[in-house]
Amino acid sequence: MNKRNKLFITFISLMVCVSMSAQTIIKPSTKTPTSFAIFIDRTSYEKAKDAVDAYRQSVETDGLGTYLAIDNFQSPEVIRELIVKFHTNKQQPLEGCVFIGDIPIPMIRDAQYLTSAFKMNQKADWKRSSVASDRFYDDLSLKFDFIKQDTDIPLYFYYSLRPDSKTYLFPDIYSGRIKPNEIEGKDKYQLLSDYLIKVVEEKRDTNNVLDHFSMARGHGYNSEDKLAWSGEQIVLREQMPQLFRPGNTVKFFDHSDMFPMKNIFLNEVQDPELDVMLFHHHGADDTQYINGFPESSFVTENIESIKRYLRSKLPARSKKVGKEQAIKEYMDYLEVPKTWCEEAFDPDKLMQDSLLNESLDIHTYDIRELHPGAKFILFDACYNGSFYEKDYLAGAYIFATGHTVATIGNTVNALQDKWPDEFIGLLAAGMRIGQFNRFTGYLESHLIGDPTFHFKNNVNSRFDINRALTMYGRDAAYWRKQLSNELPDVQAMALRQLLYAGEKNLPELYRNTYQHSDYFVVRMEAVKLLALNYPEQAVSTLKQSLNDSYELIRRLSGEYVERIGNPELIPALVKTYLNRGQEKRLTFRLNDATFSFDSTLLEEELNRQLQGRNLYSDTLVVKFRKLIDNDKKHIISDREELTKLGQKLSVYRNGIYSYRNHPTPLMIDDLLDIASDQNRPIEVRTYAVHTLGWYNISYRRKDIIQALSNIKTEDKDLRAELVRTICRLQGK
Repeated sequence: MNKRNKLFITFISLMVCVSMSAQTIIKPSTKTPTSFAIFIDRTSYEKAKDAVDAYRQSVETDGLGTYLAIDNFQSPEVIRELIVKFHTNKQQPLEGCVFIGDIPIPMIRDAQYLTSAFKMNQKADWKRSSVASDRFYDDLSLKFDFIKQDTDIPLYFYYSLRPDSKTYLFPDIYSGRIKPNEIEGKDKYQLLSDYLIKVVEEKRDTNNVLDHFSMARGHGYNSEDKLAWSGEQIVLREQMPQLFRPGNTVKFFDHSDMFPMKNIFLNEVQDPELDVMLFHHHGADDTQYINGFPESSFVTENIESIKRYLRSKLPARSKKVGKEQAIKEYMDYLEVPKTWCEEAFDPDKLMQDSLLNESLDIHTYDIRELHPGAKFILFDACYNGSFYEKDYLAGAYIFATGHTVATIGNTVNALQDKWPDEFIGLLAAGMRIGQFNRFTGYLESHLIGDPTFHFKNNVNSRFDINRALTMYGRDAAYWRKQLSNELPDVQAMALRQLLYAGEKNLPELYRNTYQHSDYFVVRMEAVKLLALNYPEQAVSTLKQSLNDSYELIRRLSGEYVERIGNPELIPALVKTYLNRGQEKRLTFRLNDATFSFDSTLLEEELNRQLQGRNLYSDTLVVKFRKLIDNDKKHIISDREELTKLGQKLSVYRNGIYSYRNHPTPLMIDDLLDIASDQNRPIEVRTYAVHTLGWYNISYRRKDIIQALSNIKTEDKDLRAELVRTICRLQGK
């Protein structure tokens, strides 16, 4: 071969490599009012090409012209730029997208206030202290600064939410992840192909209506409050009345119905007629926690529970202090016989415990043996949606054989006291699952599977919810008309959309709606929007909503009372405690709310309300007085600790950061003093400024803004935190 031929072949080879590595964009093949986009890495596309193409065709057949973007994407910014380009195309604007295969994963930092509960020290391992979140892609108004790419896991890209970014979530589009679980002995590309073909087949069922629904509760969820559980069941009748008609089914399962309930749950989720399964429980990335050990009134069973406890603790303790010392410690601690402790070293007993523990919870390896029938599964739990892990629970369901095509789960821990059923009735009206997550999600909430999937509208054929959300998203006139829609969830959505449409006089609308609506979900939406966006005007409504007949309204009103902290709410708080102090989860919220108010004022109001009141028992009164006293001591102790100079930074950090969870107005001046004290370490001042950002609906937020605005500093970290906190308090 001569030199010229060698050069020519080298040139052709280089051109082929460039072509293979270049980004490939295939535009929609059909003209539709809005569009959808598939982002997939090149290897996944080549391995599952026929299935991907079939999936794209099924989406277009369903009325969404679909882009196909194929590339070995080198950063999230490349994808975000394409999303912005597609979304701003006025001829066919993007309404949603899906990320298939190995697509860059944004790991978000400095945005924990956008999660429902996650508050980890960011000095910890970045993989654990960052939040894997596709809000980077679908909420285009958020601003980020790139930090670095992970060296161990190149798909991880770390970003900081900029101090001057928007401080609330309202995604412009919906999104989903289809990332196969990586399991030894399984071809992940075959899993992907099989899943996409499953979606195509499910979409061929044009009569797929939502008429079979099940809900399951694991141990420890919402304090196992029966009122919270029954209230959710009652309101479901309001949101989806068709479920309760002859021929349709709605089922409710509780962890205490049988022991263990794992088997019953797994039987139910495989029902081929099941449309939606809603799981309430605690969770991990690979586990659904269903049962604790059963309670018993029998002496022998309680003795066995104590022995089981000893077997779970003693082996680990013995490794630190020795077997005999460990046995002595627990004998003294629990006043139990030595023979009970010695069972902790019996291999047969330990094996029995291991088998029992295995029967309590649902694991990813259990799911791989299933054929889930539910088309959509919602996991109201921590970590079940951790798609950044190789093996994650939500993915195990969609990549199992069966009918499950979409799930929603969280990438980090999640709050229990939220509203997981918000807008769930719109699924029966044909709303795409992606839109459901778009309007209810937090930074950690993710749809795993096909976000375009939807059920056939079988509740109001005259109303197209998907068209309403995409074509009239911020049309105030349109949503004003929907305030009288026959579907309560549409009315609730109208209240939400009017906020983002810039409607005037919304506080008055929300107050009037709460006063006059017969629908629980509409009242809940009105209270939520009023408290979170107009806290000053919410006080008069919260005085009533603390005693609403819907448990969730009472419970979340308790949270808003705590966070607003206006002393005008003290009489309503005390009255609610006296009248409803036996309600487990409401009392949990009221206990926190009490911490927001001056102990003297609480005692005075309690004494006033007790005058002339006939009590058979003073149990609740004694409990309330003890709570008030403990809160007072807590504040005094914290002030003493935080005013001491020269302590370790961790002492200040832990003490100050505790007020992110409990933003009591009683500590505002103390935190402001720390923030402005130039004799304090910059780190400590930054902790205080950061924590004050959690006072974003406090009745004293204007005072905080003014005080922080007067702080001048040359330190870039403190300056950035000041900007971030002031933006949060201003609601930007």
